[in-house]
Amino acid sequence: MNKRLAALIAVCLIAIVTTVYFISKPTFLFDENEVFPDEFSEVAFEDAVPLFKFGIPLELFDTEEGKIKRNQTFADILLPFNVTRQDIFTMDKISKQVFSVRNFIPKKRYTIFYNTDSLDKKEAAYFVYEPNDLEYVIYQIQDSLAVFREARNVEIVERTMAGVISETLDHSIRAEGGSAALVSAMADVFGWQIDPKMLRKGDWFKIIYEDRMVQGQSVGIGNIIGAEFSHMNNSYMAYSYDDGEGIDFFDENGESVQKAFLRYPVEFSRISSRYNPSRYLKMYGRRQAHLGTDFAAGKGTPIKAAGDGVIIARSFTAPNGNYVKIRHNGTYTTGYLHMSKFGKFKNGQRVRKGDIIGYVGNTGYTTGPHLCFRFWKRGKQVDFLKEKLPAEKPLATEELLKFEVAMELTNKRLNDIPNTWADESISASKE
Repeated sequence: MNKRLAALIAVCLIAIVTTVYFISKPTFLFDENEVFPDEFSEVAFEDAVPLFKFGIPLELFDTEEGKIKRNQTFADILLPFNVTRQDIFTMDKISKQVFSVRNFIPKKRYTIFYNTDSLDKKEAAYFVYEPNDLEYVIYQIQDSLAVFREARNVEIVERTMAGVISETLDHSIRAEGGSAALVSAMADVFGWQIDPKMLRKGDWFKIIYEDRMVQGQSVGIGNIIGAEFSHMNNSYMAYSYDDGEGIDFFDENGESVQKAFLRYPVEFSRISSRYNPSRYLKMYGRRQAHLGTDFAAGKGTPIKAAGDGVIIARSFTAPNGNYVKIRHNGTYTTGYLHMSKFGKFKNGQRVRKGDIIGYVGNTGYTTGPHLCFRFWKRGKQVDFLKEKLPAEKPLATEELLKFEVAMELTNKRLNDIPNTWADESISASKE
């Protein structure tokens, strides 16, 4: 067989095989309207179950969540999960160095991570307690006993809010979903320029502020970045600026808008009784000097240090209840009476203006929860509200140029917040 004949036969065979393949191959008819699922779509990822909680792999454990009940102990919760009494005793001992299991508060959340054996017996591996929105405590039970206190990641989101006063500042801010902390922050910034109790219908405000977020939920207010308040057709400006000694608030001329002392040492409250050297006490039928200013507020309301200073007393007496006394300098001293409990600062420690030193209560001689705020000038108790108090120092000359640049940027952002005064509405937006 010559080469030409062999090549011809090979070509014919290839043609026959190809024809048979395409005839026998199944035909697929596609409906152009048919939708095919995309197993790698974004939806699939969005709906995926999280792999970790509190840093613990969920695939290894079952979980049970709950809230601490009144008088419930660590043992009450974990004995049903087959934690031995010896381990509970040991955990009670070692937890004191981090967060004692005896300090659990009713209604606070907890999560138990556990395994189930072949006899359906639950065995706890981790217990996680959440004392607040910013942190959690892990009590490790499996392998070896240990306690870890962890902080959550806090995201800072800048927001703006603008509104017109129809009733009160508190009403205007809360109507848009603002918090009591934001009301208090505004009262602190403008407290020595504007009396919140004297606001008029038609006054308006604009704010740029930081919202502190944890897992998509607001957990408090950060800094006020800038604010404008129009009160009785007078404009008041406040710009936050850090000159190296911490953030303070200044007006358009670089002058401090605040005094060396807070006007309201209690979160936004009302004055229920003023300084009165000859006050008549109806319940006792006699006159007795009242040498302080009473701020009415609910039990547990935070009490702030009115200014920078050192705690020189933190104690209890029958008349004063739980009280704290702060020496600010050689001239001024302040006192805070009838607390339900103290803050974290101890006797002898330095505090800064605005630090939480305790909580409103009615310990001592009181008829209801309030703060009795005492103010000494050169050792003599005086009327805090009538004192001509020193202002915070103005910005140094070398800081003014940088401040003016920051102020212009803040002014532009404040001007960009839309005015909606015509319909007396309030708007809030995320930057």
